[in-house]
Amino acid sequence: MREYSLFQQANPGAIQGPMDEAPAPQHARRCWHAGGVRRSSSAAVRRAIGAVALAAGISYLVVEALAASRVAAYSYADDYVSDLGRATSPLAWWMNAGFRVQGMAFVVTGAMLVATVRPARGALTFTVFACLYGAGSVTVGLVPSGGPGHLLHVGGATAAILGGNLALITAGRIGLPDRSRAARALGYGLGLLGLTAAGALIGTGLPSGACERTAIYSIIAWQLLAGARLLSTGQAGDRRADARIP
Repeated sequence: MREYSLFQQANPGAIQGPMDEAPAPQHARRCWHAGGVRRSSSAAVRRAIGAVALAAGISYLVVEALAASRVAAYSYADDYVSDLGRATSPLAWWMNAGFRVQGMAFVVTGAMLVATVRPARGALTFTVFACLYGAGSVTVGLVPSGGPGHLLHVGGATAAILGGNLALITAGRIGLPDRSRAARALGYGLGLLGLTAAGALIGTGLPSGACERTAIYSIIAWQLLAGARLLSTGQAGDRRADARIP
C-alpha cells in the first residue's frame, strides 16, 4: 500500500485504484433520471384515468338523482332508469346526456387502462366488452324509452348491461386496474352480481327497478373503485419517482 500511495503522489493523473472513490458515471445518472421521468409519466396517466372514471361515475349518479327528483312518484325500486329519459321527464335531456357521457367515458378510460397496464392476455376481450357497453349506453341516450325506436333502445340497454358486466369479469381475470387479489375479486364479484341481477329481470317477479339498477350500479361501482385505486397508486408512483431522481 505504501508503494501504491507513493505512486499516486508521483502520478496524480494515473488511473484510480479499486479503493479510491470514483464519481458515478454521467450516463448512469442520466439513465436513473430517465427512469424516474418514465415512472412519473406513467403515474400521471394513471391519475388522469382515475380522475375521468370518478368524474363520469359520480356525474351519472348525480344526474340520475336529480332527474328522479323531478318525476312525481318515481320509485328507484319499481321504475326503470330509462323512464327518466322519456320525453315526459322534466330533465330528460340531462339524463340522456348522462347515458352518453358515461358510455363514452367507460370506453376511453378502459382503453387507456389497457394501454397503461398492458395485461399479458385478455386485453382485446376487455376492450370489446367495454366498447359494447359504451355503444349500448350511447344508444340508450340517443334513442329514449317510449319513442318510436323502442326495440333499438331495449337492444342498447341489453348490450350495455351485458357488455359492462362481462367487462368487469374480464377485468378480474386479467388484473385491471391492477393485479392484486382485491382488484381481481372486485371484478369477478361485481360482474357476477350484475349478471345475476340482469337475469332476475326475467320472470322472477322481483322489483324491476331494483334489479336493473343492481345490474347497472355494479358497473358504476367498479368504475368508481377502480378510479379511486388509480388515483392513489398514481400519487404513490409520483412520490417514488421523485425520491429516485437525484
